Amino acid sequence: MSEDALRVLTYSLSGSPEFTLCRGPKDGPQILVLQPLFEEMNRCRALVSSLCRGLAQRGFGCWLPDLPGTGESPRALDDVSWSDWLASVDTVEQLIRTETSRAPATVSIRGGSLLEGQRPNPRWRLSPTSGRSLLSDLRRSALMSGSDPSMPSGYRLSAGLVENLQLADSLTEPNIRTLRLTSDDRPADRHIEGSPLWRRPEPTSDDVLAQCLIEDIASWARA
Repeated sequence: MSEDALRVLTYSLSGSPEFTLCRGPKDGPQILVLQPLFEEMNRCRALVSSLCRGLAQRGFGCWLPDLPGTGESPRALDDVSWSDWLASVDTVEQLIRTETSRAPATVSIRGGSLLEGQRPNPRWRLSPTSGRSLLSDLRRSALMSGSDPSMPSGYRLSAGLVENLQLADSLTEPNIRTLRLTSDDRPADRHIEGSPLWRRPEPTSDDVLAQCLIEDIASWARA
């Protein structure tokens, strides 16, 4: 099996088996990837896959967890709390340390940055957003499609998850590198050309954007 081949590992959370995908070597720098939340996760799936594959080919170990209630998780989303998601990230970070004897850096996209917690490891973000903004987008999509606003975009969320999302925002700290698109004038360490794939009506890809992000992450992670 080549070092960048896709592998599936399991981790346990509250007695339930959850999954994380990983690529790349165990003896190189390790990266924990926190993907976008809800419908943005589906729209950015090709981008996230390209990032993990490209970084693995450059010698990085990349870990992409399924949060409880998402992906291949056996749990229903309406049974999941905000603390479950935070505990999931902590558990996968510990799994990385156990498997590789290395502390991972964190790469997050959009709402994934809300799950970083206050870990001291280096962090890289693409277009971080607030939980309130994510919920607004979900409800707007529900209204436009004529679906039930209490199940925005078909997602049945627990009251606790909604409450915590309303309050969640990305922390601003010195050890965080932030990239945004040139169409977004909010502060960032770098603005880059590219398509806001998380706003596309259907999942799509942007190979030029993916390559730009891979090179930026690789340079940052080896600094």
